Amino acid sequence: MNNLNKEKSQILTIFLITLLVLGGFFGLLLSLTGNFLPRRASNRANNATENDSEIVSGALKSITAVPQGIYKYGGSATMVPIRQVIGRLVSSTFPGFQLRNVDPLGSAPNSTTGINMMLSGELSFSDSSRSVKPEEHEIADSLGFELQQLPVAIDGIAIVVHPELDIEGLTLDQLKSIFLGQVTNWLEVGGPDLAIQPFSMLASTSGTANFFVERILDGEPLSARVEVINETTPVLRRVASIPGSIYYVSAPLAVPQCSVKTLPLATAEGRPFIAPYQTPAIDLSNCPEQRNQINKDAFRNGTYPLTRRLFVVTKKGESDDAIAGQAYGDIVLSNEGQALVQEAGFVNIR
Repeated sequence: MNNLNKEKSQILTIFLITLLVLGGFFGLLLSLTGNFLPRRASNRANNATENDSEIVSGALKSITAVPQGIYKYGGSATMVPIRQVIGRLVSSTFPGFQLRNVDPLGSAPNSTTGINMMLSGELSFSDSSRSVKPEEHEIADSLGFELQQLPVAIDGIAIVVHPELDIEGLTLDQLKSIFLGQVTNWLEVGGPDLAIQPFSMLASTSGTANFFVERILDGEPLSARVEVINETTPVLRRVASIPGSIYYVSAPLAVPQCSVKTLPLATAEGRPFIAPYQTPAIDLSNCPEQRNQINKDAFRNGTYPLTRRLFVVTKKGESDDAIAGQAYGDIVLSNEGQALVQEAGFVNIR
């Protein structure tokens, strides 16, 4: 028995040695061939990651003229949400392209001061919720450069009222009459017997107010009855507390609100009312668990009466500021940038 066990032990030892030798041989072979089998699986994973990255970041990677350094920008208060999300995209994708948001001293950011700060050299480029004015082009020409505006998003202007105001909607003519002071009671436009208290931003600075005055009032000045407040949040609080109040503001800032409601608009008497929110409207008693969403389709196809484009205003040419502004505009217009425009609550233009 002892001899038999001894033979079995010797056979087992030989078997184990053989396995070790073969294992070492194959290990050496794999090492010499670049660890072929595992690397193929790894390469497939790496390639998939790279390809996915190309799909996600292809448009951004095609933007080659992105400068290095620190560049200041600012402008439209409406476009602050876009600046925030695009700023994060720029930081993560082009870390050498460093953006610094600069607001005007002593006042809230707006389109006019942004363009003026750009003209005075305080900003490299600026956001604007209105088109560049002829006089701004003239100032730029006198300074030796040209301005260009790059449309980057679509926005709608929402008409905001107290949540308990009982009215179906307004026509554009009725809206004009209210802000010119020709209509002073909601009863005159199909609402309750209640005095109207209109609010507005300052048209000389706010791009939204400038657009409203030009588009709805045909350039006529606001009525003296209109109370001017230059920050949106305080106005929305006033509207929420005054039953007869009315205000206008960028739709993404108003439609999801819980304390006010937005009105459907019609281009003329007898025309259908189009809401700035997706219908059916969510009852405000369900807010904030559920919030109304902007009517992207109506903004995109123009059936909502008050839509506009939002711009990045840049210099033309080969200066550092011009290249920076163009690069920023290209980033906003990339696939990733346009997805973030939607994330910020606006409608993508591409």
